[in-house]
Amino acid sequence: MIIELEELVKNGEIEIKTGPFGTQLKAAEYVESGTPVLNVKNLGYSTVVTTKVDYVGEKTLERLSMHILKEGDIVFGRKGAVDRHAYIGANEAGWMQGSDCIRLRVKTNKINPRYLSYYFLTPKHKAFMISMCSHGTTMASLNQGILSKIEIDLPERCIQDRIVSIIAVLDKKRKTNEKLNKNLAA
Repeated sequence: MIIELEELVKNGEIEIKTGPFGTQLKAAEYVESGTPVLNVKNLGYSTVVTTKVDYVGEKTLERLSMHILKEGDIVFGRKGAVDRHAYIGANEAGWMQGSDCIRLRVKTNKINPRYLSYYFLTPKHKAFMISMCSHGTTMASLNQGILSKIEIDLPERCIQDRIVSIIAVLDKKRKTNEKLNKNLAA
């Protein structure tokens, strides 16, 4: 079934939330160590790039607790890298969503968040994002309105789970090959 994310939001099946605005999270609040903040520079292709991570202290995290990420969240960048996103795994659960990001959170058992993340890697989705977010500007930008217009092919959960299990095996093999190639090149 093809459905827009907007419909899933209306049904309470997903939640879309923009990160804290600049007035809520100032650069001066970053600290040397603490809770990692997921910013656009940390978004890969369904992965989190853990180089150049910023951190916030406990008080900032408490004040902005509505932006704490959970396992299964999917985070998009609002500026620039609109074709990339991060799937939040167990290692990133508890990180804070950065001000330049938009979070998608699945609120129902009918949707496998990993399936959505894999779907967001398809050429069709990437083309949609680039076309919707690049309206003659020098830097593509994404907002909740555009995100809610994304159409996804959403089969029943059992089919989503089968697709995820197949892709996960292939993804693991790809990552192993990348590590081998890196070691051979060194």
